[in-house]
Amino acid sequence: MTLRNETDSGARRARVEGRVGARRHALGAIATAAGAAVVTLALIVPALPAPDAGPIKIGVLVPLTGNFAAPGQQTLAGLKIYFDGIGNKAGGHPLELIVEDTQGNPEVAVTKTRKLVERDGVQVLTGIVSSAVALAVSDYSRTNQVPLVLSGDAATDELTMPGKLANPYLVRLTENSRTPSAVAADFAYKTKGWRTATVITSDYVAGVDLAFAFAQRFCQLGGKVTQAQYPPLDTGDYGPYLTNLDRTANAMVVFTPGAAGLKLGRQFAEFGLKGKLPELDLFGTLTYESYLPQLGDAALGAYSALIYTPYLNTALNKSFVAEFRKRTGNQATNEGPSGWTGAHAIADAIDAVKGDLSDKTKFMGALRTAKFDTPKGSISLDKDGMVVQSMYIREVQKVGAELGNVPIATYHDIGQYWPYSETEFQSFAHTYNDSKDKLTDCAWLLAKK
Repeated sequence: MTLRNETDSGARRARVEGRVGARRHALGAIATAAGAAVVTLALIVPALPAPDAGPIKIGVLVPLTGNFAAPGQQTLAGLKIYFDGIGNKAGGHPLELIVEDTQGNPEVAVTKTRKLVERDGVQVLTGIVSSAVALAVSDYSRTNQVPLVLSGDAATDELTMPGKLANPYLVRLTENSRTPSAVAADFAYKTKGWRTATVITSDYVAGVDLAFAFAQRFCQLGGKVTQAQYPPLDTGDYGPYLTNLDRTANAMVVFTPGAAGLKLGRQFAEFGLKGKLPELDLFGTLTYESYLPQLGDAALGAYSALIYTPYLNTALNKSFVAEFRKRTGNQATNEGPSGWTGAHAIADAIDAVKGDLSDKTKFMGALRTAKFDTPKGSISLDKDGMVVQSMYIREVQKVGAELGNVPIATYHDIGQYWPYSETEFQSFAHTYNDSKDKLTDCAWLLAKK
């Protein structure tokens, strides 16, 4: 080895060499013994990991208890299936999932988010089913510049649209509220020939949003909503709403997420309405796969509009459905493949930045390039971080010994403004925020700025 300061004088070098020579014999013996010890220690002491090879922590926010527990568990299972499939590694790092139960409550969700980021040190947040939770966590994400990948439902439109709620640290791999509703309206008017509809949607942000989107598109095509009812999310008895139902309408349009969908489905049949008033489910809530065995024949013939059905005939989906059923014992719903898709996007982005998430702008840029095949079909993201994907009209049919949501129509490449351009969509004077008492007023729904 060459030493520093190679210009030392010859005299100094001689003195140094003299002292070194006097010690050389003793040091040689010590070195020999030490070398043997080092070799022995190397055999029994594992090498320390490189300083930058630690785990990348991913915070998963899902409801595991409460009304939204079923979709939360589906989302988590989908995330784990993908991450397990890649060995829980990306960008040269192990991936560590830290899961927190939001209970579907925005205040609880924000508390859990702070814990994940500020105490656990997570670098990416994902999951989220409730729109109200999504709005609260997105605010924290935007303020604290924490990447947020929505992989549950979390469908509030404005999260991926220009405006005060836009978040540059957010992408959504699930769906927004308005596109399943717009597709449902298109199917109702053009395929089924319905011209009137009565609407029942849960009274919270997503319910109002979906009802507005359906009514607006239905009106534009020439249809009309004759009645709109908004039962509370935790309604136990839908009897008063079913008693009040406009039975002259061509169809009943519903959105009652979580356990509410099962309750409404059962009571709809108990009131003798099955077969008398067709059901069109805006988000697969009444026809949720987990509820079909409990509803039995009462669910037959119900239509729904959604981003997924487990009966899609692709190799990737068949493999996913088999693995999902093996792990959970349940049929996959839309949240399962959306969880899988969110995990895929996160892993790809980590790979793209080689495991270095310190430059958040660069990491978000990598997330926004997501484009790949998924169990629900091929996806990409638009300029605002919103997924572009297929939408399916499904009908509950007998499939062998079980009931299933069989696809009967496919709408391809559906973006968040479909069927409008962004400019056309922005030209409408009103949004869902002030629409609860206006669903029966087509002139108001279609008014322009």
